[in-house]
Amino acid sequence: DWLRETGWELFKGVAEFWVSRVRDNADGTYSIVGVVGADEYAQNVTDNAFTNGAAKVALRNAVKAAELCGREAPQEWSRIADGLRILKGPDGVTWEFEGYNGQTIKQADVNLLAYPLGIVKDKDQMRKDLEYYESKVDRVNGPAMTFSSFATQYARLGEREKATQMFKRAYQPNSRPPFGVFAETPTSNNPYFTTGAGGMLQAVLYGFAGLEITDEGIIQLEPCLPIGWESLVVTGVGPEKKTYTITAD
Repeated sequence: DWLRETGWELFKGVAEFWVSRVRDNADGTYSIVGVVGADEYAQNVTDNAFTNGAAKVALRNAVKAAELCGREAPQEWSRIADGLRILKGPDGVTWEFEGYNGQTIKQADVNLLAYPLGIVKDKDQMRKDLEYYESKVDRVNGPAMTFSSFATQYARLGEREKATQMFKRAYQPNSRPPFGVFAETPTSNNPYFTTGAGGMLQAVLYGFAGLEITDEGIIQLEPCLPIGWESLVVTGVGPEKKTYTITAD
């Protein structure tokens, strides 16, 4: 009822916005020009990975919403979602944007295609992109949530040691006394940075606990506790208020 009465108009408006922003390419693909993605250092670029990925998800969700509401979604929504370019280099690494050549990034961008967008599902591709962009992140002025995203993905890959390493990077350099609140970067003193705290919480829920939000509800993938953790209990999950208990092997 909410979707029909309220949500549908939002989905429709978002889809129409992205349709207005795409450019047709000669090969039948689509590009989005002149954006700043999650990586704020890359300004006015074409085919930013996260922007195009987010547009794909928004358009596909609008098509799903139309079906649920008994509306007819324009065919171009699906056509554009399928045709938006996600670029790769010769080595198979996903490019952050058209013409990316390895420069420093402020924060995770490409890697968000795997989590939370769920576009990159191939584990080898996830690993390849993680290993490449880990060395490109600004360690001085980059915000904390990059490494929480990395921790989530390494946990989903079952790589316990790397997940633990990334999780510690996600909060230890940014924790400020006396209460351990988050600053935005390892060198700043501007707490409270809730995005960093939220990223760490997501690493616990969607990485270590293995939870996943799907169209059918919340499910549990293979959990992977950090080194040194004996157990993790997550309560009150979903409408059924489920409890998930994970213990170390």
